[in-house]
Amino acid sequence: MASLDYPALMRLSPPSRPISASVRLPGSKSITNRALLIAALAEGTSTLRDPLHSEDTFYMADALRSLGAEITQAPNKDYVVRGVAGASRVQDRLL
Repeated sequence: MASLDYPALMRLSPPSRPISASVRLPGSKSITNRALLIAALAEGTSTLRDPLHSEDTFYMADALRSLGAEITQAPNKDYVVRGVAGASRVQDRLL
């Protein structure tokens, strides 16, 4: 990993005008997994925009599918989740 050397002192001046910017933050595995769970338990269809795609979220989506939720990935990488309205197929999966 490369080392970054920063100066010991850096002077900053207040901006002379309002700053207009947009920032795209990286996704969060924890938030994506929680949103998948909530959407899977909900009634109707939910769209999760800009989720984090990781091995963990793949396995979470797969587990929720086995409980009856329909989870697909849209062409733009959003998740589309059709929930089970609180009625999962857990009994079918036990034992």
